[in-house]
Amino acid sequence: MSVELYVKTWCPWCVKAVEVLDALGCSYRVHDLEKEPGAAAAMLAFSGQTRAPSMQVGEHVLADFGPEEIAPFLTKLGLLAPHNARPNEAS
Repeated sequence: MSVELYVKTWCPWCVKAVEVLDALGCSYRVHDLEKEPGAAAAMLAFSGQTRAPSMQVGEHVLADFGPEEIAPFLTKLGLLAPHNARPNEAS
């Protein structure tokens, strides 16, 4: 399953989502809602809302989330081993 991340590049929550995914060693594809044609419409279609960040993995959706929600979501989907679910958190 591929991880699709929908962001606004100026959004601090979106920047943090990218940092957390990188720290977890997760591969993902970023969709810039303001530059990629159709990205905003696609996010609205799968999530039912317009807030970023939002993530789609197959039929599973994590919409308008905080960074602490990423690892549990990916672990639940089997994309992250439970022992890898706590990256070093730099403030």
